[in-house]
Amino acid sequence: MNQSTAKLLLLPLIVWAALYSIRNYTGEVATLYTIDGAGASHTTRIWVVEHGPELWIRSIDPTSDWLDHVVNHPQVELKRAGSIASYHATPYADRRTRINALMAQRYGWADWILSKIEDRDQAVPIFLDPLG
Repeated sequence: MNQSTAKLLLLPLIVWAALYSIRNYTGEVATLYTIDGAGASHTTRIWVVEHGPELWIRSIDPTSDWLDHVVNHPQVELKRAGSIASYHATPYADRRTRINALMAQRYGWADWILSKIEDRDQAVPIFLDPLG
């Protein structure tokens, strides 16, 4: 195998590692706890943005498993800064433009890079309404 073939084969791994790092180690990354249809618990590392007193997350992929969990079982938990709180999660597609802008403002260059790879026009913003 020549050197240029080896570089070409490593490119997808490098891109995956870069995306993983951006999503998981840039700015505040919270942990979302969801329940699937069978009652199994799942965790997802996710970005969070505040808009006044409102707390928002978003799914870039409208077909993601964790979004399906939220739609079918909207009671979720979110771990931020070591504290876990319970929320009722409600998707609002009509808030996409505003939440995308807030995410871009908060996460800066990392959100800009992801916007070049992922389609923000398909993003699903999710409002987290505190329970209790």
